Amino acid sequence: MKKKSLLLILTIFALCTLTACGSNPKNFTSGDLTVTLTSDFTQSKMNEFDLYLTSDLVSFTAKEESVNDLEHAGFEITSLKGYALEIAALNKQNPDTLVDRGSYLYFIDTKENQGAKYTYIHCMFKGSASYWICEFVCKSSDYDKLKKDIFAWADSITIK
Repeated sequence: MKKKSLLLILTIFALCTLTACGSNPKNFTSGDLTVTLTSDFTQSKMNEFDLYLTSDLVSFTAKEESVNDLEHAGFEITSLKGYALEIAALNKQNPDTLVDRGSYLYFIDTKENQGAKYTYIHCMFKGSASYWICEFVCKSSDYDKLKKDIFAWADSITIK
């Protein structure tokens, strides 16, 4: 009986861990961008990003790029699709990998870092005078179980 009880407790704990049991929605904001993640995420600083958030399984970054800065850098971007195509090209992705999700475009790629394989979900948004690149990163082995949450979080992103 004790073995069954222990097994049940361990199973419940594992399910809660995998499904973020007990995590509450939490908004994070940087400038005009707000994303709703969970209370499992903590905010840190990383020089090249406007927003850097991490949990045990997923990291999230966001960077705003003004239209003026992009023009000064030599880019002639006039639409969200144009911005997304530039981001895809910089990541050596085929433009056909871009997916339109309504309020944003995204593509997924996989990279290896120090022997571990990671999945990157690159989401591009348009603001009033800027573009945003947001990235969710997780171990590739965790992607299938996290995919639903990641896209719910991406769908929650708003730009004023």
